This record gives sequence, C-alpha cells and structure tokens, in this order.
Amino acid sequence: MKAVSVMIDRQKVRNQALAILRQIPDWELTPARWEIVAELLEVADVAVAAGDLDGLDATTVQLELVGPVRMTRLGATPSEPPPPPVRDRLNILVHRLSSAHPQEDE
Repeated sequence: MKAVSVMIDRQKVRNQALAILRQIPDWELTPARWEIVAELLEVADVAVAAGDLDGLDATTVQLELVGPVRMTRLGATPSEPPPPPVRDRLNILVHRLSSAHPQEDE
C-alpha cells in the first residue's frame, strides 16, 4: 500500500509542476522577474534530472510565488512575455515531466 501512496505523491508533484510550467508562457513579467524564473527553471531541470521530487516540489512553489501580480504600480517597469531561453527551457521541462514514468524514480 505504501508503494501506491508514494507513486501517487510522485505523480501529484509532477502534475503540479506541469500545471505551473504550462501557465508560464502566458505570463507577463518584468525582465528582472524573468531572470528569477530562468534560475528557478534551471533548478527544476536539475531536480528532474536527479529524480529529486522534493526539490521539484519546492521549486514549483517558488515559481508560483514569482508569477504575475494582479496590480502594477504607475511608472513600474513594463511587463513582457517570456524570453526565448525561458520558453526553450519550459518546453524541455514539460517534455521531460510528461514523458517520465513514476517507476523511474524508484
């Protein structure tokens, strides 16, 4: 029974990561925030490659926190869509997480 629980938890972490990664292309952020996203995507990529689902889970939470805000101040730096390197890293991560199987982590 514990193996089933662990597999479900692993799938839950993957699904949560995929959900946030699939939202990011629609985000509009300042260049400084895109730099943070790029760094977090690199950390997520390393976690996925190492099978570190705890690391991926923590990085997913950080990505959610750096996401777009509802209100912007007058005179604030204009927001822009994701730069090409971020889009490329997103595509790679989504592909890796979508094609990974829970048994590979055991």
